[in-house]
Amino acid sequence: MFGLTTTRRLHAELAAAKAETDRQRQRAENAIRDKQTAETNRAQVLRQIAEQDAAIRRLRDRNLELGRRVSQLAESDPDHCAALEQNIARVEAELAEARKQVTDGVVAEWRTRAAVAEKRVKHLEKQLDDAVGLPVGRVEDSRPWQPAYQKPADDVIEETTP
Repeated sequence: MFGLTTTRRLHAELAAAKAETDRQRQRAENAIRDKQTAETNRAQVLRQIAEQDAAIRRLRDRNLELGRRVSQLAESDPDHCAALEQNIARVEAELAEARKQVTDGVVAEWRTRAAVAEKRVKHLEKQLDDAVGLPVGRVEDSRPWQPAYQKPADDVIEETTP
């Protein structure tokens, strides 16, 4: 009414304004903290990258120096170079033989596992047949429990296991 505000309304408006001010202050503090964290992380990452770059440069220089030394040794001593090539060939042959032995061993192991699993399957199939009352041997007609059963053609070759 005449531009006057009640005390209750004034206190409510002041509380709302104070809450908004506190919320804005909290957001500003959080933003400052996040910015400081980001700057710290950025500085740390840049320092790590610089250290890794320096290490890579050192290793590259060391590698170049070692390459020069190897070239000098190979040029200065052809017998040494030939011996190194023979050693490399021998090691490659040994590696190939070791791989073949490991492969043969793994294949034999898996064949054994397959045979054991096949025996287990046959045993379980026999137990299942006994449990459901199937006759020994081949089932000639399964129409009682499979209405859509069709007798196989006579020209089907049965698979045999070696």
